[in-house]
Amino acid sequence: MNELRHLCDKDNNWYATAAVPANYLSGASAVMKVQHPRVPFSINAYSMDTTKGIFIFGLSDEMWTTHVNQLSKAMSKMHMLGDTSYVRDFIEPEDYLLQFAEALSQMKLTATGEATLPSAFGKNIQAVYDSMMAEYNMYFQYEAMAGSPTHPQNSLCKTFLTRYTGTKNGVPHVVLAGMDYKGVEFYSDIQPEMLVGGIAGLVAGMMSRKGQRETGSTQFGHGKPCDMIEWGAENRYLVFAPVQYEAEATDAFVDFVSTFHMEEGLRKHFMERKLQNAEQMFQNTMATKQIAQQNLMNLQMNQARLRQTLAENSAAMSAGIMDSWNKKMASDSRISQARSEAILGVNTYQNSYGQNVSVDVTADHVYENRYGDVYGVSGVAPDQETLNRLDWRELTK
Repeated sequence: MNELRHLCDKDNNWYATAAVPANYLSGASAVMKVQHPRVPFSINAYSMDTTKGIFIFGLSDEMWTTHVNQLSKAMSKMHMLGDTSYVRDFIEPEDYLLQFAEALSQMKLTATGEATLPSAFGKNIQAVYDSMMAEYNMYFQYEAMAGSPTHPQNSLCKTFLTRYTGTKNGVPHVVLAGMDYKGVEFYSDIQPEMLVGGIAGLVAGMMSRKGQRETGSTQFGHGKPCDMIEWGAENRYLVFAPVQYEAEATDAFVDFVSTFHMEEGLRKHFMERKLQNAEQMFQNTMATKQIAQQNLMNLQMNQARLRQTLAENSAAMSAGIMDSWNKKMASDSRISQARSEAILGVNTYQNSYGQNVSVDVTADHVYENRYGDVYGVSGVAPDQETLNRLDWRELTK
């Protein structure tokens, strides 16, 4: 039976939450560096059963910028101290997913089917889309006030899930890879004289064409006219396992994906960092162009409303995940545990690390030492002097 677990690093810093089988190892880490102007940091999480070779991963936030014309590319050199590590040629979402799957699994893969990704992103697609476009609309206002009006062209907000097969160390494997994909393309009225004040152009966005969301990827990235494309994934997921464990791996992967989300405080910090960076860039542009202070005040008011909208949507999604999972677990956890204990002839205890430990039902007393090791004792309990010498404390069910 899977359980919601805090995914932490070795120092017990909490980065994400997801459902993980009780016998799986799990953990997470943060990559505290700016990957893209709108990705101030990201997190990596994992869940695995090393004895069976089942490995599950969840990676947050990755974005890329594609410059379609040379003027847009020239402007990029003025942005964020000339850092263009996030600039690359556009590739189709399906190819982007395949590259991710092959890099993480270290296998040459062949696609064998597609399915629906059960992520919170996909289940709340309209809320995600509205938040994304509210954010882009703010950047669009920055562009217009910086003297580079930006126009809508195309957008894509969609989940992807593909099944692949491959071979690792001579063993046939199955791989499931999915992502919560987001992308926009746009064009701007950029003139050569705007280069001095056009820094904000690299973090630009726009309201989607007539406010509509694309449902397919065929046309995305190929719109005309188009100066720039921003694309990437809010979350990427992967599981690989030997083919004989495909059923178990798939079940664990579905539960992991459907509950995976960044720790709420960390996600708020993520959004604050994005907005602060954007505001600082805009203030620099405004100083160059001597734009009125009133405009900055108006934009700060818009940012406040955007923060509230993003916070409400994020909190609602996280609460929905937890509520749905808790209801599911409440209906079967006690029954499942009782059945398992009856079949196995064990009682379940929780040690000081929050881990569930099974002890034979014949044990009259159960103790834990300072290392988290658990021992069952039948008959009379050891005297207190013995317990003190062993540094044991008694556990209760």
